Amino acid sequence: MNGLAPRLAYSALNRSVRVCNTRLGAALWGRAWEASWRHWSRPLTTRIHGHRVTVNAGYPYPMLMRRWPTYNDPLVEIVCQANRAARRRITLVDVGAAIGDTALLVLDRAPDAVEAIHCVEGDAEFFELLQRNVRELSEVRLHRAMVSDQAGSERSLQRTHRGTASALGDAAAAAVTLDDLFRDTGGVDVLKTDIDGFDGKAIAGAARLLDAHRPAVIFEWHPKLYQATGNDWKRPFAVLDEHGFDRFVWFTKFGELSHVQHGADPQGIADLASICLDDAGPTLDWHYDVIALHATSPIRAGEVGGLRLARARRNGRPRA
Repeated sequence: MNGLAPRLAYSALNRSVRVCNTRLGAALWGRAWEASWRHWSRPLTTRIHGHRVTVNAGYPYPMLMRRWPTYNDPLVEIVCQANRAARRRITLVDVGAAIGDTALLVLDRAPDAVEAIHCVEGDAEFFELLQRNVRELSEVRLHRAMVSDQAGSERSLQRTHRGTASALGDAAAAAVTLDDLFRDTGGVDVLKTDIDGFDGKAIAGAARLLDAHRPAVIFEWHPKLYQATGNDWKRPFAVLDEHGFDRFVWFTKFGELSHVQHGADPQGIADLASICLDDAGPTLDWHYDVIALHATSPIRAGEVGGLRLARARRNGRPRA
């Protein structure tokens, strides 16, 4: 592992990331970031959510959390809401667990809410780091797997940037369904997916899980990545609608409330896809995180995030 210099550089970049709020600051910081990780490429140690962890060089998660403190608020809130509704510690399935930052976040922000976190990761380097970072956490179970809508093979994972991998590779990789992966698992209360355009396929491969457990589902909705991986950005909504999910709470890529939809509104979803695909959002790489609730879920959409969504109009105007 690299020594003191890359750790100091990583720490300095993390502490200074808020200079990116200005155009000049963003340009200068970005150059320093790229220069650092062209020079250093091996893993390094840092702290994430109170834990000393190992990350691959240039892993951006700490910077994202520092620059946008609301970045992962929707996930923490739906875990807390599921815990309150169930009146017991819950089970979270985390698809696209990367190096373990999601598990560490939940255990830091909602330590009394979870009984178990099942971390699913298909990228070999991320999974090795994940094993190292959560080895002392009794709540965490690990699954090395690439998930899809059916068992078989998919395009292999390819690193699109230092913080994520997407199914864009030239080789074939074995894939399983979430139904098969969790066939012998007890109840699932929250299902989270963040797998770069493959979220619809992952959710489609969880039909039994959705019907049997009716978990709250939170997924990344990134139309550009859906197209890049040959997937349909309408699919997660079609699958969830088919399985009785009737409320969709939308958040911006920064974790801020956008709007709530009652029922999967095809035209509203298409309009939002156009914003993302045409780079018409407030920033580049615009996308959303969506929480879906089953018709029988005791969780009230109007209380998610403590943001009083009930005051929003039905199928209200989205916050772009």
